[in-house]
This record gives sequence, C-alpha cells and structure tokens, in this order.
Amino acid sequence: MSEFELEPAELKKLVNMARTKPLGFAYFPGKGEEGPVFTLHRRKKPDVMGKALKKESGQPKISFGTIRVEGKIMSLTCARVLPGMEKKLKKFLRSQKVTIDLKLLDEKGNELAG
Repeated sequence: MSEFELEPAELKKLVNMARTKPLGFAYFPGKGEEGPVFTLHRRKKPDVMGKALKKESGQPKISFGTIRVEGKIMSLTCARVLPGMEKKLKKFLRSQKVTIDLKLLDEKGNELAG
C-alpha cells in the first residue's frame, strides 16, 4: 500500500495542517499481516481516497471523511464508521508518535460513542 502509507513525520505535519483547515482522510484497519493504513491528503476528496484505498487493499471495510484538529482533540467526521475504529486508530497514532485525543462524528456532526 505504498501510495497511501505516510511516514510519521509527514503524518505529524498533516495533522498540524488540519488545525487550520479540514483535510480528507481514509482509514483501513488492516487484516492479517497487513497493518492499519491511515492517510490524509490536502487536496483529494475523502470519497476518492476511500475508493482508491478500497480498490488497492481489496477489502470492503474502509472508512473515510474529513479531519479537523482543535487543541488536543482530533475530530473525524466519518461517512462510514467501522467497529472498534476509535480504539484501533488511537493505537495506530500512538505507534506513529502522534499523541492526540480522538472524537468520532457522524456526517451530521453528532458525536459517536467509541
């Protein structure tokens, strides 16, 4: 999944950029030997990134949407929420040395229970 994997430094840079404007994200939890993939992009639309990640991974369970960072909280507005997504994503971000709290929101802006 070379097209979508971000280096930790690049991920931190994009998370900081999300403080000024919303960015698109796509997330694949990983299956078997594959690790999770969480990618951000400045210009690509979230649904386009989700479709491309779905095609490349060959897995049907992909989440995508927009990300916004305010203070120490990262808000993910998701078009589709996967089971256990918040816990898995927190673990992945910690492994990438990005320490931030997560808040999952549906498309209407309602907070989802993690």
